[in-house]
Amino acid sequence: MTSCIKSIRLGLNDMIELLTEPNGIITIGLVLVLGIIATVKRFLDTSGILAAGIIGLFVGIGGHWTWLATLLVFLVTGSFATRWSYEEKDAMGLAEDSEGARNWTNVIANGGAPALIAILAWLFGDTDTWSAPFLAAVAVASADTLASEFGVLDPRVRMIVSGEHVAAGTNGGTSPTGQIAAASGSLLISFLGCMLFTLFGNGFDADIIRVFCVVSLMGWTGCQVDSILGALFENRGLMTKGQVNLASIACGAGATYLLLGLV
Repeated sequence: MTSCIKSIRLGLNDMIELLTEPNGIITIGLVLVLGIIATVKRFLDTSGILAAGIIGLFVGIGGHWTWLATLLVFLVTGSFATRWSYEEKDAMGLAEDSEGARNWTNVIANGGAPALIAILAWLFGDTDTWSAPFLAAVAVASADTLASEFGVLDPRVRMIVSGEHVAAGTNGGTSPTGQIAAASGSLLISFLGCMLFTLFGNGFDADIIRVFCVVSLMGWTGCQVDSILGALFENRGLMTKGQVNLASIACGAGATYLLLGLV
């Protein structure tokens, strides 16, 4: 019992030390900013704000505050895309519920994998190795969100596995506008992350140009994986939307880890 209490005290002391370091202080500040923006702009509902706050702490403390800043940019751009032509999407029956305010399940689906990568970085004490896979995870989430929100407004939708023309909003459907949006979302996160991680963080274990190219490509590719899983499994009730999101993000992060030779 005594040793258990001692271990808990040591763990709490380590946590307090992490939170009072410059990185911890900035992380807490960013989490507060996230909560304020999400509340004022109604990007997230109450459950989503709580989930985002917890994930934000894991990401900022386990990885670095620049990781959290990148995730915050994804939240803002993704929410902006959700609100884009909202009334038109609502009339089509394709708008997000609650006027676009995302809940905890969506936050976990998009932020769960990045949070897990941050925890791994903390456990191994090596943010350099895990920074590129983390960035790829966020890039996939960004690509998929922008592709979904802008792509549904394009009637030129075809099923990714068959090329058959389908209605906008069909799981597994892709459109020219959606593909452009996916590439833009991935490039945005990749470029921003490379700049932030290099200038203010610990950088990468690989050349920054290689990281930018691989992360940008894997972000877009992860979006395609999401569409394929949606067509083959979500449409048949074998996977939920959240599970598809999580799996595609994990694929993008894992492929980045392997392609950059970080093993």
